[in-house]
Amino acid sequence: MKDWLYGLKKTTRDIGYQLTQRMKKKQLMWAERDSSIKERYFVSSAVQFVLDEEFDHDDPITVEMMPLYQCLHINEKLGRRAEFRRSFTEDRSDQLNLILASPVQFVLTNLTSFASMLHDIIGFFIVEHNIMASAPDFRSKSDVDALWETGIAKLSDIIARNIQTIREDSEVAGVLQEMLTTFTYVMEENANDVRKLRELMMAIFES
Repeated sequence: MKDWLYGLKKTTRDIGYQLTQRMKKKQLMWAERDSSIKERYFVSSAVQFVLDEEFDHDDPITVEMMPLYQCLHINEKLGRRAEFRRSFTEDRSDQLNLILASPVQFVLTNLTSFASMLHDIIGFFIVEHNIMASAPDFRSKSDVDALWETGIAKLSDIIARNIQTIREDSEVAGVLQEMLTTFTYVMEENANDVRKLRELMMAIFES
């Protein structure tokens, strides 16, 4: 089980990167779609997602879950399901904390560190939603929502600590806004509550 959890580190980043790239392509398509409309009006991202369904032919993102299911089955047979669930919850919380403790720099030449953090967060929660969907009696929506709240709070703290640096460099602010916008769309498309993310972006870029 520990090996599977450790292996998720690379898997989650790859998932996050793939979904980010897919969303960037969608954003370009949205811009082309909007530019073809003569009357200007706001089309929400939720509506854009629905409009995209007809043209979205990307392969679904898959996560290897068999090691988790095997461990769950073994622990159920041993009568240790509750203990295993607690241990798994702690391990996943620790993994999220490690992601959010990664060093990042808000300088134009090294924004890749922050991009990697966003990819890790995306991948982390894709795995969580996969577990929740396939084993809802093991991983509940409230479990995932609690992690999401923690993640957004810590992400907000990271940005708040660097807000002066971000605002002093318009190029950094511009790139960061694009990154956070794409990140928000990815998380929204995958059923996460992004209201606090939008509030964060308004506080940074519209104040």
